[in-house]
Amino acid sequence: MVAGIDLFSGWLLTGNNNATEKLLYLFLLNAVASALLAAVGLRLRPVNRRGHWLPDYLALLGIGLLIPLVGPILMLLGLLLLNLLSHRYDPTEAQQIVTSPFVPERPRVLVNFGVGGTIQGLKSGVFDTDKSIRALMVVEQKRSAHTSQVLFDTLGHPDESVRLTAAGLLDRRESRLLQMIRRVEKAIAEVDTYQVAKAANLHLEAAQLNAEMLYLRLAREGMAKLYVDRWKRHLDLAESVCFHKPDWLISKARWLQQCKLPGSAALYERAFEAGAAPASVMPYLAERCWDSRDYEQLKKLADAGDLFSALPVAGIIRRRWGHPA
Repeated sequence: MVAGIDLFSGWLLTGNNNATEKLLYLFLLNAVASALLAAVGLRLRPVNRRGHWLPDYLALLGIGLLIPLVGPILMLLGLLLLNLLSHRYDPTEAQQIVTSPFVPERPRVLVNFGVGGTIQGLKSGVFDTDKSIRALMVVEQKRSAHTSQVLFDTLGHPDESVRLTAAGLLDRRESRLLQMIRRVEKAIAEVDTYQVAKAANLHLEAAQLNAEMLYLRLAREGMAKLYVDRWKRHLDLAESVCFHKPDWLISKARWLQQCKLPGSAALYERAFEAGAAPASVMPYLAERCWDSRDYEQLKKLADAGDLFSALPVAGIIRRRWGHPA
């Protein structure tokens, strides 16, 4: 097509027609050729350079119209050269991947994930929200008076999500015990009057559940007195049958200890004589010694058997007492 245009331009130079008309024909033919070659050039673009077709088409058409006759040739040569270079080097592909070193926003705080470290992390706010909630879930698995206190202390945490989690875990602890208490009380109501022994055993079980509510520190202030009274009432109803049983003696001693009344030590001794396992008595004896600041008796109690030496923390204390500096 371009060769034809060249021949036609040569004819124009030697013809006898009006020069202006001939020049207009020349420009018209160049425009038609540029438009057709620009359409072909769209297909010749490199694959990784193909974007919106209209801007590319106008750009190619502009190159063809810029210089009569030579413009379309330059356009085709430019497209062929661009294709050739794009196969050798593609700047859109990564030639080298460099991993930037991660720099934390603040220095990482070393956290002790032991019991003390977990409690300190919750209180001091060192843990973020996710870590605080996971720590609370671990605390929930260790049900004791101390972990209940940790949950109560966390109710003052600045993070609302952590506070709600602690409140939910406390509510779950209390709800489970309440369900068990109601189930036992329902069973007591269904016992016939002549089944004295069965009723006494159920009253003893109800007393122990009410004691657990207090021991786990789930009942506070006015509610605590309510559970203390229920505990005492069930113990009195079970006394006629269970007064010689280790479980009743231990529960009665715990009630006296809860109310700070004398006589708990003698009941613990009677429970030992009745065949109570050391593990069911000695922790309460140790707690009694600790509350009364009788450290000498607490040391003797720890040396009396191997129970405390098997415990993770108490065993360390016992060995430390046995080898003074």
